[in-house]
Amino acid sequence: MTGNIFTELVKGYQKMRAISEMERISIHRLFSAFYNNDYLLINDILKNETLNNPYSKETLDKINFQHLDVTQKILSRLSGGIYTNEPLRELIISENNVDENLSDVLRQVKYSMKVKDAFRKALYFNIIVAQPVYDYELNKMRIDIFTPDSFKVKTKDDYLVLDEISIEKARPDGSVYEAVWTETEHYLIEGNSKEKIAPPNNEQGKNPFGKLPFVVLRIEEGCDFFGEPNWNLLLNQKNLDIRLTDLNESELRNVHGIYHGINTRFADNTRFSAGHLFQSEERERVSLESVNLVVDYEQIRDNIDWKIKTVMNSEGLSAQSGDVNVANESGVKRSMDEIELQEKRDDYKELLYNFEIELLDMIRLVHNTYMTPKLNDKAYFELTFSEEKGTETIQDKIARREMEKSIGYKNDVDFTMEDLEVSEDEAIEILNKVSEQNKKLSELKTDLETEKENSPSEDKPEDETTND
Repeated sequence: MTGNIFTELVKGYQKMRAISEMERISIHRLFSAFYNNDYLLINDILKNETLNNPYSKETLDKINFQHLDVTQKILSRLSGGIYTNEPLRELIISENNVDENLSDVLRQVKYSMKVKDAFRKALYFNIIVAQPVYDYELNKMRIDIFTPDSFKVKTKDDYLVLDEISIEKARPDGSVYEAVWTETEHYLIEGNSKEKIAPPNNEQGKNPFGKLPFVVLRIEEGCDFFGEPNWNLLLNQKNLDIRLTDLNESELRNVHGIYHGINTRFADNTRFSAGHLFQSEERERVSLESVNLVVDYEQIRDNIDWKIKTVMNSEGLSAQSGDVNVANESGVKRSMDEIELQEKRDDYKELLYNFEIELLDMIRLVHNTYMTPKLNDKAYFELTFSEEKGTETIQDKIARREMEKSIGYKNDVDFTMEDLEVSEDEAIEILNKVSEQNKKLSELKTDLETEKENSPSEDKPEDETTND
């Protein structure tokens, strides 16, 4: 009896895990659709989520959602400044000796581009896995970056450590299969089959490396292997697309008009166009009126802009990252925002340092297994981020601008546009306003000085002397 109860408990637990895993993959595929700008899928997702909330099925059959990608802008802003100047990556053999073959290997796998791509995806999905792969057909290596929507995992007792990974892949003919890796095995599973199939060029189905050839980049640790993706960015993107669609539909209805006919006897499918005359012979009163919607479009647009700026601020970005008018942003406020963002980037550098060192070690392992010349397997990798700052001292800035003005390259309008990130017309307006203020201050100062000069001086009392 006890055995039966235990068996039922195991089955229940396995069923719960299967449902949970299906939900996780579904969520990550939702994230993937917006990250990859898959418009057809995005349109279907938004139609499904807004059905009867607020759109009816009839309305949804007639519209397509507006999609304006702001997610990539935010991710680029968050990741910017770390890889602006490429870090120094070395394979150190001894104090004054490095393996010169490393640069060629990294160039062939497009290493720098792949690491940047992995970082941006990790900021969005929270986690990615990178796999150095040897391509038998091309006789070259590459780096594959997998997001959580494309793989499943089994972990060790430490749920952050991989024990098995199963990656979903598709062939050019559309057939789907899974590539499964453990520390000892590597095999394929076709479709829904449970049969293990040895991969090409590996008849025994063994893992040739003795370890999982995957490196994990995780931004935040969570309650499971994957952690939480950046819901902030996803929900903001969905809300923006719905609001833009709402705005677009409202404007179209106002431009093309909604008509109210009284005793016109027009058919329901009658359409009006310029120069087209409709007449009625009815004796009773006939009228055709256009219904104009009263919509505060400026307020709607301001609300949309506010939402975008709020999300950017919540991600640690400065207000000008999402504002089209930052003339009112103080220099101190913008400087503080940049300092906070720089601190965040310093934390990211520590994560990326460990990720890159592990990835470089894995690249060496895969490269030395299949290719020549070999990378020195006794040497160690070192990564040095560029410490060059994107800012300059006040003295250097003054000197540079004086030089630019002296050769006629730039003027005060250009400098105002740079500092406040405004248009040329706005810069001119700001400078004129400041000039007027300076003029009034100068006149006030002159009046005060004149008043002081013309005011009578107070007579000092003379000392009284007594003559004896």
